[in-house]
Amino acid sequence: MIIESVWKVVRLFVPVQLYPLLSPIYRWRRRVYLRRLEENDRSTLALHPEALCPPAELRYNVVGPCTIEQFLASGEMVVADIEGALGSVGRSMAQVRKFLDFGCGCGRLIIALRKRWPDLEITGCDVDERGILWCQRHLQGSKCVVNDALPPAPFEDESFDLIWCGSVFTHLDETRQDSWLAEMRRMLKPGGILLASVHGPHCWEPRLPSWTIASLKRKGMIFARVGADAGIHPSWYQVAWHTEEYIRKHWAEVFDIQGYRERGLNDYQDVVVAQKRS
Repeated sequence: MIIESVWKVVRLFVPVQLYPLLSPIYRWRRRVYLRRLEENDRSTLALHPEALCPPAELRYNVVGPCTIEQFLASGEMVVADIEGALGSVGRSMAQVRKFLDFGCGCGRLIIALRKRWPDLEITGCDVDERGILWCQRHLQGSKCVVNDALPPAPFEDESFDLIWCGSVFTHLDETRQDSWLAEMRRMLKPGGILLASVHGPHCWEPRLPSWTIASLKRKGMIFARVGADAGIHPSWYQVAWHTEEYIRKHWAEVFDIQGYRERGLNDYQDVVVAQKRS
């Protein structure tokens, strides 16, 4: 779209504080894409009625505009990225029995995990009640529940071998992040692994104004209330950017940082590999 090409240039000069003014454009773009996706879904499901995939609107809320095929393929890509992150610190999915997809949305990763490891005990949780309802109706064999916006999560201490947080800490302010990091530590078994994606340099260097980048490098983290998706996501669900130095220093107060994979998720977000201290 022409408007997106223009925005790629304009955003380098627009302060993040002014992003809420772009809300009408965001909503217009969303409506256009949803109409196209719903038409594509009807054609795809007519040919493949057995396809297990959430409707276009739920997919959009999780990963943006994508077809059924793209949504399912992206789940497979996340599985590969998880394997890569574990392998980078000498671990593997073979060591995982209980897996929590924290921020599971409408089940993109769970669908892919079940295909690869049918015996894996998979739990998913999210604040999105509609996404969880779809999972509960269609992903039998996996436990999916709604969690509150702040801890505690509805799970016992030391419940999981691995917790995956894909694009969760990318949307929380520092206070919420710290609260959930402590909660992840509580839920993990001793020696358990937290994999969490963050908006690293590849996400912010080509997108943010130079003065914002300078502030980010100085502070280590910036949280911006962009507000373009008001009414679609909760008001506290905005955008956060991090530096690797911040992660290695600040998150190390809670976890042992085992690794940091640049562009480790979908060749875009960075992935932090953290271990609970035994």
